[in-house]
Amino acid sequence: MSVANLITLARGALVAPVVYLLLSGQRTAAAVLFVVVCIGDIVDGMVARARHEVTPLGKALDPIVDKALYVSLLSALLVLTELSPWAYGAFLAPQFGLGVGAIFLQVRRRKVQAARLIGKAASLLSFLALLFLLVRWPGGPELFYAAIAATYAAGVDYYLAARSLEKSTP
Repeated sequence: MSVANLITLARGALVAPVVYLLLSGQRTAAAVLFVVVCIGDIVDGMVARARHEVTPLGKALDPIVDKALYVSLLSALLVLTELSPWAYGAFLAPQFGLGVGAIFLQVRRRKVQAARLIGKAASLLSFLALLFLLVRWPGGPELFYAAIAATYAAGVDYYLAARSLEKSTP
């Protein structure tokens, strides 16, 4: 297994501790560990490219860990009643769609769609929104709503790109 994929798996292993810290009221520690996990997301990509170890497994595993982190944190915020069910569902709907679409593309065409700029921007906005919500900084809800909008825009972009990929594949 590649070094980058091991970093991604380590990030995945830190999801539960982040949620535990949040639910146990240790918000600063949860936020610090959340930032570590998110920095790991950048590092695993840099390592994969630098070592020429970009793999289909890594391309699939990385967004799975990202989604597990975000869904877990949002679920915890929902349980703590710091996030409305509407906002929770609005954020998760395009995430679910993106996940199903990626699986469909992989199974049907044996393709893994590479990350796209708008998806990276939506991820960055989601990261900032979650950080603000974790530490209860002003503007957290507004950032979160912006992240929801960006995620829908990324979903449309990924869908259109997948359609082009689908048409170009024999």
